[in-house]
Amino acid sequence: MHQIDQLTITHTGVTTFTATDRTLKPITVTITCPQGLAAGTDLRVSMSTFHSYTTDWQLDGVTVAAGTGRIVVGHELPRDWTERVRGGVGPAGGGLVGRPINEVHLVVFQVTEPLSSGAQIVVALRANSSIHAAIAGALLVKVRAPGDEPFTPVDQPIPLQNQAGPATRLEVRATASPDAEGRHRVVIFAGDELLNPAPTYVGTLTLHADGPVIGLPDQILLPPTTQGRAQLDEVELADTLAAPTAVRITVEDAAKGLTATSNPILATPLGKLNHYFGAIHFHTRLSVDGDRDPRAAYAYARDILNLDVVAMTDHAPIGAGWEEALAVNEEFYAPGRFVTLPAWESSNAYGHANLYLRTPASKTGPWYWNPEVNPSEVSWPDDVVMVPHHTNTGQPIARGEHKEAWRQGRYWAKYDWLIPNPRARLVEVVQGRSNFEADALDSEWGIVMGEQGASVQNALAMGWRLGFVAGTDNHEGHPTQRHGRYVGMTCFRAAELTRDAIWQAMDQRQTYATSGVPIVCDFTVNGLPAGHEGTVPAGEPIHFSARLYGTAPIAVVEIIADGCTIWQAQPNRWDVELDAVPLPTPIGPWGYYYLRLRQADGHRAWLSPVWLTREE
Repeated sequence: MHQIDQLTITHTGVTTFTATDRTLKPITVTITCPQGLAAGTDLRVSMSTFHSYTTDWQLDGVTVAAGTGRIVVGHELPRDWTERVRGGVGPAGGGLVGRPINEVHLVVFQVTEPLSSGAQIVVALRANSSIHAAIAGALLVKVRAPGDEPFTPVDQPIPLQNQAGPATRLEVRATASPDAEGRHRVVIFAGDELLNPAPTYVGTLTLHADGPVIGLPDQILLPPTTQGRAQLDEVELADTLAAPTAVRITVEDAAKGLTATSNPILATPLGKLNHYFGAIHFHTRLSVDGDRDPRAAYAYARDILNLDVVAMTDHAPIGAGWEEALAVNEEFYAPGRFVTLPAWESSNAYGHANLYLRTPASKTGPWYWNPEVNPSEVSWPDDVVMVPHHTNTGQPIARGEHKEAWRQGRYWAKYDWLIPNPRARLVEVVQGRSNFEADALDSEWGIVMGEQGASVQNALAMGWRLGFVAGTDNHEGHPTQRHGRYVGMTCFRAAELTRDAIWQAMDQRQTYATSGVPIVCDFTVNGLPAGHEGTVPAGEPIHFSARLYGTAPIAVVEIIADGCTIWQAQPNRWDVELDAVPLPTPIGPWGYYYLRLRQADGHRAWLSPVWLTREE
């Protein structure tokens, strides 16, 4: 052991990265062995965070310098998810026992001929870091003496930093519905081309609104001390806007040629309920393949994205991980300001689903995780809402063959809608991977995975009554983001911003999905709000009404029934108001109707269905 105790580490090359610069940078790690190393000694270089390592890294070599001896490389840089999480069992639940959580082993080598005193092992890499500037890691070197079981750290970690690129954009995020005092919170921030907040931004912003607004300054100065961010807490829409009309705020930095317009904001609710926007499917370092501290993720959702609701859904964080998840939710929960939901993901061989708990005292939790079943096979308590996701993708796995499939790198199958479950109240219609609304691929609506007969429309046709939500499935602690773009935002229709009201909105299907931006929508069929069920007397006509307020001009609006488009319009307007538009009656004894829209910028929204049963 004395030889191992004397090892030291030095490094040269780049250790500070810029998230927007995707070129590889050289970094060399040198391990000095003052007293040599015995044959049979193992050494390992790892990355401390899962996503600071990207699969375009290169290993230029591991060599012996300044001495004699020989080493053999056992494995090199992992290229796929299976290699990065090796040592455990799949799918991604229960902590994937077998390696330190979040750590990625980059290269392992063994001394096959003793190294002489003073010999050096040189590991030459070319690297970059995550596209998320907040994700930073460290290179770790560990050693194992011949005959020992555990690896022990060598010297100190080599910290790797990651920073945002230059500011190329502004964003304005406003709460869509006012708080109890009638005020809206507005957050303005600068960001780089990959959506990272740019703390070095300095500028003078002019502000104006397209309607009468109180408490909006004409100009804001962002000096270095503001970290490129401003927050306005007392913006109110004027009394003259008592009717449900949307207003948007525009900010401009004329000197830099940057401008941005906010999402629509309302003085009064559309219908009887407010609009609250949130992110309810993303992962943190509590997942085996996740990153970022949960507190940093929640602070980002609240203070930068200006969301109303958030829920991290880590992969079955058992024990201390679950206790930390519950503790973070309680720390950040602020009724009327920011709602946090206790939640977790059950990643199973025959389907994936997220579980949302009404209270942290629920008797269910990650210990319910069973990788060998479909989540619909579990008897969830009444205080849990189950939400299947990426239902129409995966690799075919026959029942009972999941363990063999895992060995082949196949970790989940399409969702099995033949198994009913009363706690499946919602379905994730869109997320970072794809839109799973329909079976047929459709680039206009973002359906790039499917053709397996397990889409949302397949479930609806089988009689499932599911409202719509959206997810991100980001594994780097950045809600509503994936691969440098916004994806997966859910709107909750609720009377107040409290945990119980938001959970009830989910349980009652008072939700809708967007592709990542806060589009404000209201949709009724024969007066029934989205998510509701009702009856139609014989001979009574069907009609719908909608209020749609976009974050860009709305290019297409469609009504879908029985898997088909039965009505379409191309308004090409920011605001669309439709009243008592006729629709055909259900083909069979019952039918569903939902609205979807697509904006000129490509962002979309899907409003939960209304179900109608005919009275004979």
